[in-house]
Amino acid sequence: MSHVYVLTNQHQLFLSKSNEWIDGRDSARLFRTEYKDVAINQMFEANTRDVTLRIELLECELDTKKNPQIPADALCDEPLHVHAGEVSEEAAEEGGDPNELPQPDPSEVPPEYNPEVDPQPAPEVEPDLQPEIDPDQYPGDTPEIEPEQPPESIVSQP
Repeated sequence: MSHVYVLTNQHQLFLSKSNEWIDGRDSARLFRTEYKDVAINQMFEANTRDVTLRIELLECELDTKKNPQIPADALCDEPLHVHAGEVSEEAAEEGGDPNELPQPDPSEVPPEYNPEVDPQPAPEVEPDLQPEIDPDQYPGDTPEIEPEQPPESIVSQP
């Protein structure tokens, strides 16, 4: 086994063995498989949990410890997870809790009123009361329909 497949998404995050999306810098925690079909199955399972993700397979070579070597251009710019006891530089400067999630930019906050949550009722349509067939068109109960005879049923006389 000289290579393995890992899963990455459009945010340059990688699927871990515990089905979490992590930054990929700790390659020992990444989900990996040497079989492409297993990786594809895992990709579909991960995508059913979150259909907004665009997941791709990434083929990686193995290092001496049999961990995938993630190319530097595939990694996200900033690490996402901080290990226990460590404080990120940003959290140290701000004096905040390193385990606190980043707050969204106000431009990314959804509006207070969502019209899809309280939809307007559809206008009712009056049913068309005219029949499809005019009953005065046929004097009897139903029109007389005579089926055509198929060509093989016609018996020619010699």
